[in-house]
Amino acid sequence: MTEMILWEGTPSAVPAFRILAIIDGDIHAGQTRDLLGRIYQRFEGRYGKGGGEVSYNFPGHRGKIRKANLKLLEEGREFFLRDETEYGQGIRRYGYAIEEFGHPGVPFFGVEQRSYFHFLDIALPEDTASIVEFADFVTAELLNAPVITGVMGMGFFLPYHKDSLKFLLGGKVERYKAALEITPDMVYDGIRTEGSSYRWKTGELPGIADIGWRTLIGAGFWPRLPDIAQLRSGSDIAVEKSERVLCVTAGERPIWGDVEAGDNIDAYRSVASYLAPIRLPEGCLQAFGFGGGMMSGHEAKVHAYIHRFD
Repeated sequence: MTEMILWEGTPSAVPAFRILAIIDGDIHAGQTRDLLGRIYQRFEGRYGKGGGEVSYNFPGHRGKIRKANLKLLEEGREFFLRDETEYGQGIRRYGYAIEEFGHPGVPFFGVEQRSYFHFLDIALPEDTASIVEFADFVTAELLNAPVITGVMGMGFFLPYHKDSLKFLLGGKVERYKAALEITPDMVYDGIRTEGSSYRWKTGELPGIADIGWRTLIGAGFWPRLPDIAQLRSGSDIAVEKSERVLCVTAGERPIWGDVEAGDNIDAYRSVASYLAPIRLPEGCLQAFGFGGGMMSGHEAKVHAYIHRFD
C-alpha cells in the first residue's frame, strides 16, 4: 500500500482511487438525481458491506458522523428520491477498509449541493480489483450529466472531518506525478465566473478542476480546445465524447506516476498538453488550494502541482 500522509505521526490522508465531478444545477434536477442514485446504489452494493459511518445533511440530519444502522442506510437511499435540495445538503458515507487509519475513511461516497452546482466525491481503496469496472460505470452515467469538470485517478483522500489538515495535500507531487491531491472546495471558484469569489485577473479564464488518469470536460470548455484529432493520434489515449462531456483516458489503468518506481507518464503529459488552454488558473489554487497562502512554501507547492506534467 502507498504510504499514508501523516500529521504529527498520525495518519491523516489515505491513498485511494479518487473520482471527483462537479455537475451543473441541483442534485435532484431531472435525470441527474436518477443517475446519482444509480451510482450510489452501485457503490453501496459493491463497497457498503458493514455499513461504516454516515454523515447526512438534509431535513432531520445535521451532518454529525454516526455509525450506520439499517434505518440510516435506508434514509441515505431515500435522499435520491427527494424532489429538491438546498445549499449544503447532501450525504457522506465512510468505511474502514484501511485498518491502520483507524478513522472513518475509505471507501467514501459524498454528494453535496452548492449554489450553482453540486459535486460527487468518491474514494476507493487503491488495491480494489474493481476500480476500472466501477470507474467505467460512473463514467457512462456522467457522460449523460451536465458535468462542468471531472477527474479520476490515484491520489490522496483527506476525510472531510480532517479538513483543517488540507495544507498537508500537494506535498507528494515530486514523487507521485499523477496523484490527485485536490479537494472539491479548492477548485470551486476557478471553474466558472458565475458565483465565484475569486478575484479574476485580466486575461484569466475558468479552467477544469484537474488532470488525471481520466479527465471529464464539460461542453462549455470545448471551444477553447485544439482539434481532438491531436489526442486520438496518441497510442495510449482513449477519447469518448457525448453531447455534454468529453472524456479523455490516459492508459488502461490508473497509475501513481511514481518517479521512484519509474512509472511512465507520457500519456498523462500528452493529455495535459492538449488540455493546457483550459487548465485551472494558478492564481485560483494559490488562493484556495492546500489551506490557502499562509503556509510556508505554499506558492512553490501550488506551482509544482499545477505544472507537474509540464
